[in-house]
Amino acid sequence: MIATLASVVCLAAPAVFPVDGRVTDWFRPPSCARCEGNRGVEIATVRGDEVVAPVSGTVEFVGPVGGLTYLVVAAVGEASLKAVVGGLVGVTVGRGDRVEAGRAMGTAMDALYVGFRVGPRRDSRYVDPAPLFGLHRKRARLVAPEPTPVSLTSRLGHPTRPLHQRHCSVLPPVVASARGPGP
Repeated sequence: MIATLASVVCLAAPAVFPVDGRVTDWFRPPSCARCEGNRGVEIATVRGDEVVAPVSGTVEFVGPVGGLTYLVVAAVGEASLKAVVGGLVGVTVGRGDRVEAGRAMGTAMDALYVGFRVGPRRDSRYVDPAPLFGLHRKRARLVAPEPTPVSLTSRLGHPTRPLHQRHCSVLPPVVASARGPGP
């Protein structure tokens, strides 16, 4: 199976990003066939944006799934690779039509889903489409949270003056010295 997935990433022709927009939700593989996850990428679009075929191939399915219009294209030369595009408003191709990568297939809603499946329908596995489109996901990095303001008023029994606006209930540090006043 690893060899099959590796061959998918090395398509004869690179996949074409199907619409102008930015990725709002990246691929998250599910832990089981019916488990939650994101089996593709979600792209923010403007309603009516033109959607093009991500790969050359034959349209195998056009129709509603869960209230959204989906389209499946079987890639040429990769019998087991299918491009799945969902969130279409208007569709200009039909089942059995041959499409070339970059050819208009319809128009988008406010968001578009794009995923890739490998293998026969019953045993198919979804693969991350980002490498096929040449997309690079920024690595997550940890950022320290803002310090939580601490209210010392109730502990000390008297009101405090704000040190600055963001931490209005924090007292300035108290510096004590065992020595008496200097000369």
